[in-house]
Amino acid sequence: MTDFDAEMMQRAEELVDRFLAAPASEEDVEVVGAQLGRFPRGMVAVGARCRCGRPLAVVTRPLVDGRIPFPTTMYLTSPEAVKAASHLEAEGLMKEYNARLAEDEDLRRAYERAHVVYLAFRHALAARLGDDETHIEGTSAGGMPTRVKCLHALVAQSLVMGPGVNPIGDDALERMSGEFDADVCRCAPLDEGRAARRARRHAAERDTRDERGEGNEHNEENASETSVVVAGIDCGTNSIRLKIARVDADGIHDVVPRMLRVVRLGEGVDETHRFADDALERTYAAAREFAAVLAEHRVDALRFVATSATRDAENRKEFEDTIESILGVRPEVISGTEEADLSFLAATAMTSRDDLEPPFLVVDLGGGSTELVVGGDGEAMPATKVRAAFSMNIGSVRMTERHLHSDPPTQQQIDETVADIDAHIDEAFAHVPAGTSNTIIGVSGTVTTMTALAMGLPEYDHCAVDGVRMDFLTAFDVDDRFLHMPREERRGYRTIHPGRIDVVGGGALIWSRVLERIAEAARADHGKVIDSYVASEHGLLDGLVLDMGRRLLAER
Repeated sequence: MTDFDAEMMQRAEELVDRFLAAPASEEDVEVVGAQLGRFPRGMVAVGARCRCGRPLAVVTRPLVDGRIPFPTTMYLTSPEAVKAASHLEAEGLMKEYNARLAEDEDLRRAYERAHVVYLAFRHALAARLGDDETHIEGTSAGGMPTRVKCLHALVAQSLVMGPGVNPIGDDALERMSGEFDADVCRCAPLDEGRAARRARRHAAERDTRDERGEGNEHNEENASETSVVVAGIDCGTNSIRLKIARVDADGIHDVVPRMLRVVRLGEGVDETHRFADDALERTYAAAREFAAVLAEHRVDALRFVATSATRDAENRKEFEDTIESILGVRPEVISGTEEADLSFLAATAMTSRDDLEPPFLVVDLGGGSTELVVGGDGEAMPATKVRAAFSMNIGSVRMTERHLHSDPPTQQQIDETVADIDAHIDEAFAHVPAGTSNTIIGVSGTVTTMTALAMGLPEYDHCAVDGVRMDFLTAFDVDDRFLHMPREERRGYRTIHPGRIDVVGGGALIWSRVLERIAEAARADHGKVIDSYVASEHGLLDGLVLDMGRRLLAER
């Protein structure tokens, strides 16, 4: 057990007592639920508030629901603060901090002390609440005491415990002041009604579980015969995503809507063929967050799939071993063909096809690879059956790192990228009869982001984007504009996730070129002019969940 000096422990106990004297109210829980998009289990108190009274960061008990160890005692909830911290991470600030820790002895000692203060606070909180710390003893958050792995956690400590405790958190707060300032209210409207419904539903479900008798268990058994609850995790080159859903004969019904964290696991893999330490730590942090969410739900099966970056990494075993230790399931490094099949399954099963003419060609444009999948014509072969598929080693991250080094990119870099893309498309077209298609369906973050920008949406809205048909001329114009746009200017568009700011131009270039080449192939094959595509929110992750659920139901 960590030894704490008397003065440190006294201050920790005083701070804990102050928070417990004003525990989180039902309204606080509802607001935080709206901020996070999920029920905030284990929330004890609001650790820091905006001037308007809205929570900025919260305090969580060390043992959630009496059984789930939770080392992150303080975490950000304010969407504005989360975005600002994400922007700093995307700019590479964590590398700068780690370099400073290696060189500056005073900073290193102050950071190590912040770690001990964090532990003292949690120890005092655990003592007051009667929580067991055994499984998280010595573990704080954010990479402390030796590295910086998550600015969100360090900023949360600075907000909750005040300035002068965590030097890195304090510095990050100062650097993000142009976008987030605890003393300046910049809070956007929240759907608090939705959060209230979620909180009440969660409380009702908890009470029902506590009071459940044999009759309720029988009803649960009957329900389980006709549906299954499954969880899927898709770990790509740029992001990692979790989805928990109930699958039955009617399809997918969300239990936990898609959670996405941009971790850039594939950073540098195209050049080094290895996962970088920082990239692994970002991914492990997201996996731990997902593990806490999964612990709240009973699932019949969990499958974790990894794609392009993991296929190329020499140190993937280390990644697989650590993920298995966190989540209890080993990552499956699936082939490009299986990735394509699952994306096609979701895009054709969950996108309205009433006015779409087969054959469908589904394009899944990721960070490290892009899949082309052509289905049947609806006569000789069902439209929802895969006829041919091919995975190209081109993606938004891979092309950006390989060619687009300037900001904005030079014309020579763009020309080199186009030549690279065309060479891969040539190879793909030798395996996939792209010209036979009549409808193009685009899935993935790049496609949906560029579609939202083409629609002129001020903020990303997945409901507005899903199923929309976009004409090529508008798409090409927007793709080209953002390709040539400096990253700082892109940052002004809230439609773009902070983790895509630096690579969205490369993705847009791939997307435009793929669309153009497919249209050319279709004209040459059957004379039809394809001048639009359909955007879909349903790709690999939904296909993974739907396929797993259907297989489990078939076994019953």
